[in-house]
Amino acid sequence: MGEIVPDHAIARQILDFFGEDHRNGVPEIFTNDVGTFETLTLYKGDEFLVKEYKSTYDEDYTMKFCTDESKYIELAFFLDGSEVIRDSVNGRIGEYKLFHHYIYFTQGNSDVEIYFQKEICYKNLDIYVAKDYFHQLAENSDALKDFIRKIDREKSASLFPEGLPITPQMMSILLEIKKCTLEGFYRDYYIKSRILSLLLLIFEFAKSEEEATSPKSKTSISTTEIHKLMEVKEFVEGNLKSFYTIEQLSLKFGINEFKLKTGFKELFGEGVFHYASKLRMKEALYLLKNADFSIKEIAYHLGYASPSSFSVAFKNEMGVGPSYYRKKNLL
Repeated sequence: MGEIVPDHAIARQILDFFGEDHRNGVPEIFTNDVGTFETLTLYKGDEFLVKEYKSTYDEDYTMKFCTDESKYIELAFFLDGSEVIRDSVNGRIGEYKLFHHYIYFTQGNSDVEIYFQKEICYKNLDIYVAKDYFHQLAENSDALKDFIRKIDREKSASLFPEGLPITPQMMSILLEIKKCTLEGFYRDYYIKSRILSLLLLIFEFAKSEEEATSPKSKTSISTTEIHKLMEVKEFVEGNLKSFYTIEQLSLKFGINEFKLKTGFKELFGEGVFHYASKLRMKEALYLLKNADFSIKEIAYHLGYASPSSFSVAFKNEMGVGPSYYRKKNLL
């Protein structure tokens, strides 16, 4: 998938999320000779557990531990840190991209190593969902059924191994969970409802992405829709500094979201976001080669909220970071 890059909306939401005070409790802080690891429980119930994590180390550091048996499936949202976060579970290396989320289960008695790079602040939010709850969601999904079967056999499993991009809508729900000030029954009901909405949004997003990339998704496009898709393409080309969602483009140009995704890909050979990203990277390459702008200046020139957002997008598209391009004279 990987077509959506971090935009202004998500960057602001992440800053808002971690700018909140500890109204939901006091964080636990674990220190050693090279840094700190901080965890804050935002919600704890029978079916769900929500935790926020932060860590920073002065030297490269490998955290090692053995897992207990767990009744939870984990939803991990990677919100800040290195471009790729790596771990090892029983010797099997895993990679997790920044601004993406993953759904997985780790079997008990697994040897886990998490690799932290020095002087990088890692931030992530994890939502733990009881395994029994997932059974209720799996009734109408073959992918979920296969995922659950592995878990029922106490085997490690991942639902979306490549991860899914964190959308502004998903980030909004995380913010609502973080900012909830209700208490007692009302708090339980609200948090559960938001987590359910998040799960449904994730599964719907994954389904739409599969449909958009499936050969079976090709369908007839009317002349009117072709004209609208051409307008979308011209808008994208003329507004490289702007970031937008499929929903926003759909409303702006009066075209169905599904037709926008599948029709654009059918007409122009790639998705809207990937097309926009390629154009931004083409401009970035030109600036890296012909201008004396710093990486930070290029990032802001192209509309990215931060140099790290630009670097992640550049590496996703080009395979290496912009600094590496300049350093190795690959231009």
